[in-house]
This record gives sequence, structure tokens and C-alpha cells, in this order.
Amino acid sequence: MKTKFNLHKKGWQFCVLVMLLSCIPYYFVINDNSSDSSWTLVLMWIPALAAIIMRLYHKEGLFTGVSWNPLKDWKWLVFAAFIPLLIEISTLLLTLLFNAATLKEGFISIENGNVSVKGVAMIFGATPQPWYAFIGNYALSYFIGTLLYSLLFAFGEEYGWRGYLQQKWASDTSLKGFIAIGIVWGLWHLPAILLGHNYPEYPIIGGFILMPLLCTIFSIVFGIAMLRKNVIWIAVVFHGALNISSDVSNTAFVASSLNRPINDFIWTFLWLLTAVLFWFKIKKKKTQTLS
Repeated sequence: MKTKFNLHKKGWQFCVLVMLLSCIPYYFVINDNSSDSSWTLVLMWIPALAAIIMRLYHKEGLFTGVSWNPLKDWKWLVFAAFIPLLIEISTLLLTLLFNAATLKEGFISIENGNVSVKGVAMIFGATPQPWYAFIGNYALSYFIGTLLYSLLFAFGEEYGWRGYLQQKWASDTSLKGFIAIGIVWGLWHLPAILLGHNYPEYPIIGGFILMPLLCTIFSIVFGIAMLRKNVIWIAVVFHGALNISSDVSNTAFVASSLNRPINDFIWTFLWLLTAVLFWFKIKKKKTQTLS
């Protein structure tokens, strides 16, 4: 039996509250005329604040509805950290393959079996080291950085979007629910996008089309991954890894050489492919459960 698609009114209340509360940090972001304003970090905690207010007002409990034990699905915690990095590295390589960017001179150096990179902070240093030590050093540094960023910033969004709104609109892995969440989430970024964040060359297209599209894709990926065992940290780490891994291309490419439309298309396509794979995986699981 198909579940009737329904956007619960508490979800709409949450969305309105997020938009209203976001006016405060967005006022300062616009006043600074920069999407790199420190107020954008404050903005990331607005969905959490709105979710807390909604939960308290409706007496739903601050910690109900999701699992808080990261060990319950620890393997997917690791997957959530490294899938965005793999997509970013794949995008980098494909962008270079299509001559859509130039790698910074000396960004990566391989000599006598030792590997080093410039502009990347690593726990055990970025000096030349054997490839196996470099991979371990880079992976550990990236993972720790992702966890810290996830806790300090990404949690603020995910406690709201996945921890609250998803419960109201897509708790049964409803595709329409994921799409609705993604559109609202994407348009929430609109003022920052119009100021040049993410899509400085085409902010109008980026703000009204590309960001809602991407957030819909992320809504599907993050949402399905989290709902495997309902562990909220999966979505939090996915979000943190997404933002942290984006620095790979920023560090590696000569900015003036980057053909951003091609780079954006490759990155978006790889994430779309990931969302499709996730969706068909969950549909297959549902079919097997019903049969």
C-alpha cells in the first residue's frame, strides 16, 4: 500500500521559523556585502535553533526521533566522511582530463617514492614521505578535520533539516518529501548565493536553480544514509565532509584557469549519480522486505 504524500504542518511551521530567524544573521551578511562573513557560520546554527524551539513548543523532546549513538552505524560514519572526498577527487581528475583547469605548480610532488603536497595541513606534517605514510597521514588528518567541522558547524544544520524536518516530511523515505526538503533548504541559501557564494560567475542561476537542485540531491543522499539506522551523526558527518572536501579543488587549482561551468557540471553529475544509486538501493531493500 502506498503511503499518502503529506507535508506535515509542523514542517511548514519549522520552515517559516527558520526563514524568520535567518533574517538576523543574513542582515549582517548582507551588510558586510560578503558571503564569507563570519555571520554565515552563525547562520548554520539557525535550523538547530528553530528545531529546538519547535520541539519545546510542541513538547516533543529535544532528543527524540533519532539515534544519538554513533557506534550503532559506525561503518557508515566512515563512508559518510570519505564519499564526498572521493567525489571531490574524481571531479578534480575529470576537470583536469577535460582541460577545464590547471593544477598549481608544485601542488603535489612525487620524488624517489616520497609524496608531498602544498597548502594542506596534516597532523604528521606535509613534508615528503613514503606514499603509504602520506595516504594514512592525509586520510587521518582529513577525517579528524571533518569530525571537528561537523560537530562545530554542520550539526547546526543537520539537527534541523534531517533531525526535525525529515521526521515530518520524509520519515518513510518519501522521494517527494526529500525533494521538498531539498528545495526549501536550497532556497534558504539564496541571499548568500546572490552575494557570490558557491556560484560567483552565475549567482542567479546558482541561487534559483543549481543550489535547490544540489540540496535536493544532498537531501536524498544524507536522508537515506541516516535512515538506515536513524543515526543523526551520519547526516552530520556527510554534511561536514561535503564542506571540508570542497577545499581540495580550491587548494589544487589555479583559480583563474578554472572553467567553473564544466567543474560544477562534473561535480553535480557525480553527486546525482550517488543519489540515484542510494535511491535504487533503498527501493530494492523495500521490495525485498515486502516480498
